[in-house]
Parts: sequence; structure tokens; C-alpha cells
Amino acid sequence: MGWLIGSRVLSARRRRLGRTRRLPIIVATAVVMAAGCATPVPQRPFIELDAAERRDMLRDIAEFRMEGRLALKTGRRGYSGTVSWDQNEDVVDFRFRGPFGFGGFRIHGDAERLRVKTTGGDEFLLTDPEREMTDRFGWSLPVYSMRYWILGVSDPEVPADEAMDDEGLLNKLEQAGWRVRYDSYDESHGLMLPRRMEMEHGDVRIKVMADRWDIPGSALLAGR
Repeated sequence: MGWLIGSRVLSARRRRLGRTRRLPIIVATAVVMAAGCATPVPQRPFIELDAAERRDMLRDIAEFRMEGRLALKTGRRGYSGTVSWDQNEDVVDFRFRGPFGFGGFRIHGDAERLRVKTTGGDEFLLTDPEREMTDRFGWSLPVYSMRYWILGVSDPEVPADEAMDDEGLLNKLEQAGWRVRYDSYDESHGLMLPRRMEMEHGDVRIKVMADRWDIPGSALLAGR
């Protein structure tokens, strides 16, 4: 009798063990099937444009965000850190953050005036940004034109000398006393946008590397 009870217990344990071993296989199979049925994330198609169409479309982009890295050299002094540029119509929000939060500043405002705030606690208004920044810091940023340059197009309000590469992308630009060189482009949001660029004016040299772009409505613009 004891032998019979023991056999029944052992058989029950084996049945439970068999079900337990089959469970991971069933779960794994379900996961694979679900992955195969998942809807792929649609990719924005690359848009083929000639140089004039591309220039006009990029100038029409009213809202974008760029995140990346920036190196600024002014004579013997140099700064480097992360940068973000938010543009919404005429309003710009430019933020530079130095290593460990030191040496950072924010430029925010519109075409009428810009507010500058540093991590050191200084804050002031600018109505003539390039001249006033030069007076205060000994260097300046071409804020109004730069919002176009980082998109790979010249400022429509200022005469410019442009040089294109074989693919119709802006390679070199001279505008408002600045020399701009584009070293590389990457595809983002269906557009070819600058990846590495350099701006130079006198002893001021600015290098920008774009790591991430966000352009709301870029698909609509590209499909117009």
C-alpha cells in the first residue's frame, strides 16, 4: 500500500514538472509570434530635391530642435560642452552647458531682443547681440543667421556667397563676415541635415556636431 501511494505521488510530481518545463517553451513561442506580427515603425522616406527646392524648404522650417556638442575657441581661450537649439518661429532658445555644469549660458528671445543668462548668475538683455556680446565677452555668436546655418542653408536676409557639393548640399558659405564650412551631413526626418560644421569670424571659431534632430511637421514640409 505504501508503495502504491509513493508511485502515485511520484507520477503527480512528474506531470507537474513536465508542465513546468513546457511553460517557458510556450511563452517563448508566443513572444516570437507576437514579434512577427508587430507592426513595424514607419520610416520617413528620403526626399529627393534639387538645390533650390531644398534651400526653400529648409528656410520654411519654423520649428525645430537640435541637440549636440559645441566647441568655441576665441584666441587662446577655448570652451566645449553640449548644446541645444530650440527654434519656434522667431523665438530662439539656445543653451550651452560646459563640463560639470561650468561655463554655461542660455540665450533666449526673439528678433527684438535676446536675454542672456549665465551659470554664474549674470543676466542681461541684448538688442544688438553680436556687438553687445563682443563688448561684454570679447566674442559673439551669430544667433539670427545661425538658426539657418545649422539647417544647412544661408540666411535669406543677408547677401551670401555659397558653394555646393556634387549632391547639391551646401559645402561652404560666406555671409555677414562669417565663413561657414560643412564637413558632413546625415539623413534625419527624411532630410539631409548637417552633422559637422565649422563657423569662423576673425579669431572666433565655432565647431558644432549635431547628434539629434527633432523637426515637427517635417514630413508635411517634405511632401509639399
